[in-house]
Amino acid sequence: MASDHNSANYLMPSLFSIFILAFYTACDSTSSSDSNFFGSTGGTFGQIEWLVDRNEIIDGGPGIDGIPSIDNPNFTIASEVNFLDNRRRVTGIRMGNDVRAYAHQLLDQHEIVNDTFEGGESVAITFCPLTGTSIAVNRNLSGNRAEFGVSGLLFRNNLIMYDRATRSLWSQMQLRSIGGDMRGSDAYVIQVIETSWETWKTMFPDSKVLNLETGYDRNYGIFVYGADYTTNHNRILFPVRNDDTRLNRKERVHALIPNNANEFSNVKAYAIRDFGSQTTIIKDTFMLVNHLIVGNHQLDFINAFKLITEFEKSLEFTPVFDESFFPAVMSDQRGNFWDIFGYAISGPNTGEQLTEARSYTGYWYALADFYSNIELFNE
Repeated sequence: MASDHNSANYLMPSLFSIFILAFYTACDSTSSSDSNFFGSTGGTFGQIEWLVDRNEIIDGGPGIDGIPSIDNPNFTIASEVNFLDNRRRVTGIRMGNDVRAYAHQLLDQHEIVNDTFEGGESVAITFCPLTGTSIAVNRNLSGNRAEFGVSGLLFRNNLIMYDRATRSLWSQMQLRSIGGDMRGSDAYVIQVIETSWETWKTMFPDSKVLNLETGYDRNYGIFVYGADYTTNHNRILFPVRNDDTRLNRKERVHALIPNNANEFSNVKAYAIRDFGSQTTIIKDTFMLVNHLIVGNHQLDFINAFKLITEFEKSLEFTPVFDESFFPAVMSDQRGNFWDIFGYAISGPNTGEQLTEARSYTGYWYALADFYSNIELFNE
């Protein structure tokens, strides 16, 4: 174990976390006084059964909905947005022709946006700033349109969500319910990308961007967890069980996650820095399925797709290096150009979409802590 990866380094972050949790509770009148998740059956969730070690569930402090989700989001066209810093990241999603972005400056303080897209598709955009993970899930649970909220609980530094329909608990990074009536159910994951605001607005100037009309009086220009949280490898708020030193803790990786994932699942990760200053395409195999991973470290984007149909298997992809072709990031031998969400935006197959991989981006320390069998590409 490297010398800078020792338990003493958690003392300062833990004190810092007390301030952050106090900040959330003090700043929001919706914070619940009923934060008893573990006690008698009169607690918020009563004595539920967990699929993970209950001793690793941490009560973060603010209580249920103490970090308030945004349930009535409002949007501004990207080309008209003037409140975002070019260097800060957004989470982007595309549902058909409906393309939207959610700035981490806002997600830091809300973590969940319950949104509905054109055509009525209901999606929860979730973000855990502690683990750097953006994941979108379908809100249709057993035929009901559920809203997701922040439980106030953490598992291995990561967000535990709850759904307001069944009050089940969901591990964001395990992509499944780990407690309550839905226990053991996989989340229906919808692909998102994380990238800088500068790259996003260049790629998708006509997209919708979550604006400051959130219904809450917050300073969205601050760094809630500190300006260096995303790069300081020693600033982790809660203990890490499996401190894997193959990469620095806050190294960002993109990981392929199988269905029915648990802590013993095989997971494969790709360090974003390995994709360099030009768009790079990697073809790889995971769980006996061919995958395509496309990324660019300098422009700060990455995504993954399954090549499972005969059409997808027949394609020979080439990176698009010229940014004037944005949002195209790759082309094929048939004359199609594809965006980062795997949509053909021009060519004979315009409108078709590549099969989404079950994948997301996060900090290395978090993924290695969740999945001890994680494989690092090219190692």
